[in-house]
Amino acid sequence: MIGYAGLTVVALVVIAVVAGSWVRDLRRGRGLTHPLAQVAGLYGRALVLYVAASAYWLSRGFSSAGSRRGSACVDTGFPAGAGPGPGHAARAGALLATAGHIQACALHPGAAQWALFLLTKIPGVALWGVLLLLVWQLVSRAGQTGPFTAQTAAVMRQLGWAVVGGSLMAGALGALGADLLTRMLMTPATYSSPGVAADVLIYAPLRALLPVPALAGAALLTFARITRAGAVMDEEIKATV
Repeated sequence: MIGYAGLTVVALVVIAVVAGSWVRDLRRGRGLTHPLAQVAGLYGRALVLYVAASAYWLSRGFSSAGSRRGSACVDTGFPAGAGPGPGHAARAGALLATAGHIQACALHPGAAQWALFLLTKIPGVALWGVLLLLVWQLVSRAGQTGPFTAQTAAVMRQLGWAVVGGSLMAGALGALGADLLTRMLMTPATYSSPGVAADVLIYAPLRALLPVPALAGAALLTFARITRAGAVMDEEIKATV
């Protein structure tokens, strides 16, 4: 849904907006999870606006750079300056457009083309939704039982695995939709079956996982183990007193 550059811009805006309130909240002794709750709230609102805007664009006849309304476009992965390669061209009913990379657009997409187009978009949006729900569950559980409990550690572990596994799945599904849609719109076929399989099973998941999601997921899983160990030690101390 959002590339690293977009994430960086969003993160800088979020930090600029909430940094002052974070300092005030910490000085007043407010909850430890309050900064996380603030950021999750802002991201949640951004996600809702993105989904609403996407639904509006689709209802109006979605169009992309150089395409017509009602078309479905996919980034082919070919650099704009290099061209798709010798002998490659748009199939009947398709159009090639330039927007950073070469885009292939179905001018009057059928059900299969719409399904593949949505497959390039929905997994990323769904991943963000799942992560935000788990973050809110983490904030809620920490507020109810405390930040250093087995329950909080369990939610943190779920969040860590969701970051890792969700990034892999979203990357694989997005690549599957993009590769297959590109094959349908360009001739001769730009991706062979072995190439699609390698992209979906290896290259796209690794691109989606590295470097940030892998590091964030590992950090969450590690802190979950630390929190769980601390909760066990706390229970042992209470039992001996």
